[in-house]
Amino acid sequence: MKKLYRSILSLLFILVLSLSLSTGVFAGDGSGGGGGNGSGGGDSSNETPVIENTDVSNDIIANPSSGDGSGGGKSEPLSLVSSDPTEVSSEISLDTVFNLEFSKNIAYVTVRDNNIKAFTLWDNNTQVPVTVTMADDQLEPDLRNYVLVVPEEDLTPDTMYTLKVDSSLASKSGAVLSEPLELSYSTPAAVNTNSNMPIFIAIGAAILIAIIFVVSKRKKS
Repeated sequence: MKKLYRSILSLLFILVLSLSLSTGVFAGDGSGGGGGNGSGGGDSSNETPVIENTDVSNDIIANPSSGDGSGGGKSEPLSLVSSDPTEVSSEISLDTVFNLEFSKNIAYVTVRDNNIKAFTLWDNNTQVPVTVTMADDQLEPDLRNYVLVVPEEDLTPDTMYTLKVDSSLASKSGAVLSEPLELSYSTPAAVNTNSNMPIFIAIGAAILIAIIFVVSKRKKS
């Protein structure tokens, strides 16, 4: 009887132990799954900085800085920076070449032809033939703001000239002059080379008379 009792207790003990072990295994699986899911969620959160960086780069593209070269300059009108000779110069040479510098690129291929037509030289109401030249802004970028206006003939002495620049003059960015330009110049009076001619004639005549007098004296003697 005692042996039977002990056998039943042993079976019960083994059964309880088996249930305990199986429960522990299930619990371990659950924690392992939970840990796996948690780490997966953590990996997902690590992608956040990448998204933020993408947002920043998109913002730069949507709002470019001055690195594109415009710097807000497109809103500023085109203007004359300097002229050589300077405006209202007196007694400029008769073979003067006018060199003008502007604030923006006026030699770009899309505006060059129109800009060449914007420069004219006037003697009162008479237009003076000129040749207008600009550098190739791709080959000579340092000269992209300059223009040369070369009269095709020497200027007339003692004359007022007006170099006109039409408001159609435009830069590469599309900026134009706020108003037409008119630059005034004057040439020196002509030198009167005949003013001393009577004196030269008188001196020559006196020398000739003196020579004739000396020759006639020698013949008499």
